[in-house]
Amino acid sequence: MKRFITVILLIMISGIGLYILFNKDDVADKFEEITLYLMPDPMALNTYKEGQCTAYAFDKVKEDKAMIERDWHDAKYWAKEAQKDGYIVNKIPKEGAILQSPRGSLGHVAYIEHVYANGNFKISEMNYSEPFKITSRILTRQDVARYHIIHPKMNPEQKEVS
Repeated sequence: MKRFITVILLIMISGIGLYILFNKDDVADKFEEITLYLMPDPMALNTYKEGQCTAYAFDKVKEDKAMIERDWHDAKYWAKEAQKDGYIVNKIPKEGAILQSPRGSLGHVAYIEHVYANGNFKISEMNYSEPFKITSRILTRQDVARYHIIHPKMNPEQKEVS
């Protein structure tokens, strides 16, 4: 009886293995689909303090259906934490990216609204001049040398599942 059960189990495992081997793309698609259904939206909860530049930047990225992390802490750490989390961090302004400065006791982040043909770019930000106040300004392409640009990732929860 033990031998019979062992043989049946081996046949079943072999069959499953062969199915996966010959249908690996289909299995991978199904696994990705299941993952998307089970994985909560990483942008569902803004953990940054309301009224701060970090909360504002998080919400702007969320509006774009993109993604940044919820645990980068104060703005001065964002570029370093983003790099550790696999985000592109460089000196190239792009609409929808985050401008980051480590200067000051907490640092500062802003959202890049528009990049002009001449290389200048418009940012919007909260708490630059006073708490809870949203302001915007235009920075020159030379200004970017003082900052880091964090490029958000695609939010997997926003991905279309067929």
